[in-house]
Formats: sequence, C-alpha cells, structure tokens
Amino acid sequence: MKKIKLVYNPRAGDSSFPGRINEFVRVFQQGYEVSLLNIIGADLAERFSRVNFTEYSCLMVAGGDGTINSAVNALLEKGIEVPLAILPTGTSNDFADYLSLPNGFEEYYELIREGNVRMVDAGRINNRYFFNVCAGGFLTGVPHKTDTTLKNRLGRIAYYLKGLQEFPSFKPLPLEVTTTSQEFSSELFMFLVLNSSRAAGFDSLVSESSIDDGLFEFLAIRYGSFYEMINTLIEVFINKNQQQENVILLKDSYFYLKPAGGDSPGNTDIDGEKGPAYPVEIEVLPGALPLVVPKQGTS
Repeated sequence: MKKIKLVYNPRAGDSSFPGRINEFVRVFQQGYEVSLLNIIGADLAERFSRVNFTEYSCLMVAGGDGTINSAVNALLEKGIEVPLAILPTGTSNDFADYLSLPNGFEEYYELIREGNVRMVDAGRINNRYFFNVCAGGFLTGVPHKTDTTLKNRLGRIAYYLKGLQEFPSFKPLPLEVTTTSQEFSSELFMFLVLNSSRAAGFDSLVSESSIDDGLFEFLAIRYGSFYEMINTLIEVFINKNQQQENVILLKDSYFYLKPAGGDSPGNTDIDGEKGPAYPVEIEVLPGALPLVVPKQGTS
C-alpha cells in the first residue's frame, strides 16, 4: 500500500485540527498507509533525515504558512526530494489560497490520488529558505506580537488590528538594494519579495507573477507622510494599483539588501516567521520544490 506522512501543527489556526485527525485517517486509509508527526518540539530536519521518503507518495503538511516554512526548510536543508502537499489549516494560508487548494479531507484525498506534481521555485535568504514571501518594514513581526487568543478568535484580522496599533510609531527602513541589473538606495515603508502574487491575506499584489519562472517580484512602498503611506497602501493592497509614485516594482532572480546607515532595522519576515537580520542575500532556487497542485493550478 502507498504511504503518506502527515506533519501537522496542533496549534495552527483555531487549533481544531487535532480533533479531526481520526476523520483524516479514516478518509486517507482508503488508499494509503498514514503516519503522523506532531511538529511541536520536533527537529524536522533531523526527523526527516531518518525517513526513507522513496517509500512515500508525498509529505503532507497541515498548518499555516509558518508550518509549511518549517517543513520546506527541513526538506531543502537535507536535500530531500518528495512531493509536498499543503493542507491549509492555519491562520494564514496565502500560498494555499493562491493555488486554490481544498481544505476538505475528501477533496484533498482526490487531489493526492490525482498525483499532479509541479516543480515550483523556492527562495534562499542567507542560510534559510522560504516558499512564498520575504518581507521587511511595516507589518514585519506583527504575527509574532499578536496575542494568540485574539488570533484564534479573529484570524488574520487580529494581525491587521496589531498593525494599525503600531503604525504611528513606525520608523523608515533605509536600505541599499542590489539586483542583477541595478543598485539604488531608498527609505522604505515596507517591501515584499514575492514568489506568488498573494501575501498578508491580499491577492493580486503583482500582475505577472509565476511560481515557476525563476524570478521573484520586489514590491516596495517608499516612506513618506502618514497620508501618503495610507493612500499608497490602499492603492496597492485594495485597489491593486501598483502604478504609484511611491511604489517600487522590480522583477529579478537576486536581491541583496543592506542597511543604508542609521540604527539596525531589525529582522526580515519569511512566510510569516521571523527571518534573518540585515544584510540579507535573496536568490531564487528554480524548480526546487515538487508540489502537489490541482490539475488546473494557478500560473
């Protein structure tokens, strides 16, 4: 019988997944031998290195973007090649939403049976990895500062409320940016290095993204007056209009970001998790992840 390994985060989202594990096993035991791994307290890289993944149809990860990030880091660190299946159960599931992945067990069982695997890009940032987004500036760190109880009750709305609370005290992020074709310096309000076109619960942030083109989009908002930054946020995130004077939009396979003087700007954020401190070197790893996707997947 074919095998599936399920890695799950019992604290993801509203923490309801552990109560549904018996249902999950019932559905998937129709065609697979299922083994489970609770991610809490587990060294995934070490645990994965002891698994013969050639015996498995896929590694399924149930959680939010942060849980997926942990699994992706373990796989790429150890050079393990196994189809990755994302079961969205977290507060933030931007990549799964971008791919229109199901979250019902019966629908997901059919997705796994179809076995449609797509080689998608990943990103390396210093000595770590990400699969969807690297961010800096405004909102960076908000997920880690948001009260867990509030997050479980309100979902991603809790992040937005925390972001609004911190807005008045936010300072500019002065960076020197180097790509394969240009260099510039700017005081930024925020930036996103995107694999897909979705982040922070907002879709269509960039118009020509692809998760397997070997390129990332760099979307940044320059620091300005309170009115300018609010207006630009609305235009970019709500109206999907990147053609703004205060917006920087680039497409490249390499980005080097370092502080342009002043105090240390803190850390980056990768897939909703605390990322490396500056300076950071970001590069695309083309086709690094075999990902289980619907046959009519997103480009």
